[in-house]
Amino acid sequence: MQTKKDPISVDAFHFDRVSPDAEPQQNIQVSLVKIDADDEYLQEADLKAGNIYQIVTPFQVMPQGSGFAVSGQISRVVQLLDFFGTPDEIEQKEMMKLSRPLIEYIETLTYQVTAVALNEGIQLQFTAHETPEEA
Repeated sequence: MQTKKDPISVDAFHFDRVSPDAEPQQNIQVSLVKIDADDEYLQEADLKAGNIYQIVTPFQVMPQGSGFAVSGQISRVVQLLDFFGTPDEIEQKEMMKLSRPLIEYIETLTYQVTAVALNEGIQLQFTAHETPEEA
């Protein structure tokens, strides 16, 4: 699937020191929000090439024994060229391709912030979970 992509946006990023004994947490959500024709972001000609979506990725992560937690939201506007369907018609593999750069942004931001805050960069590595029909 061909796309036009806007730059990735860091809508929010928060770092907290927590007890190393705190229960680990990993919650990363990915959703597609369709941008409608009346949205000020669009010009009418834009929609003739394909639907435009905002990929929204809120997250809360607390690695086990790390002593820190990060949370926030990363997003990006993408146009799926020659696609006029609904988000649930997009194949799982394609969704993973669209969302992976946002996940990598979370990994990069976390590494950079922990390098400054903890004097040691902590590398997170997220992997997507397969759905039962893909396994």
